[in-house]
Amino acid sequence: MNNTPAPFQRYFLVARLFHWGMAAIIIPLWLLGFYVGRIMPHAATPQKALLLLIHKEIGPFIIILTVLRLVWRATHRPPAMSSDIPEEEHLAVQVGHFGLYAMMLVVPLTGWVRSSVHGLPIPMLWIVDLPPLAHKAPVFVPLVNVLHQFSAWILGILIAGHVIAALLHRYSRKDTVMDRML
Repeated sequence: MNNTPAPFQRYFLVARLFHWGMAAIIIPLWLLGFYVGRIMPHAATPQKALLLLIHKEIGPFIIILTVLRLVWRATHRPPAMSSDIPEEEHLAVQVGHFGLYAMMLVVPLTGWVRSSVHGLPIPMLWIVDLPPLAHKAPVFVPLVNVLHQFSAWILGILIAGHVIAALLHRYSRKDTVMDRML
């Protein structure tokens, strides 16, 4: 009987670049939003305005990256998961990835709507102002603020779970799951 483990397959280079590039954008952007919204004093300051501007300039770009990433994923089959992984973990991975992709769209979209109902411009990458997704409607500001913050927390929890799962595979199980994305 052959006990040699099957060689693992890596994700395509483009998929790995999307993964790590988006992580390098989304995680600092999430932390910036948390810092501005929860740690900085609530009073308006030039520093707070600058940090919010950076957050707003980069946020909508995540929508474009996510759509491109989804198109790539739809046209390029990811490597098969190891047969050593139990079926319930396969399901957890699928649900987790679906949640991550959904929140990578929902969070910036709710931010876009938030700026729209505030009547504020929606800048993207210091290049273009995007059209509003809704009319200025102060009555909806509290609701949209909560939706943006709640969806951002869900995204943060999903990212933390994703990182923890990868580290558990790497250092506890000592398998090649994480290596597929390196």
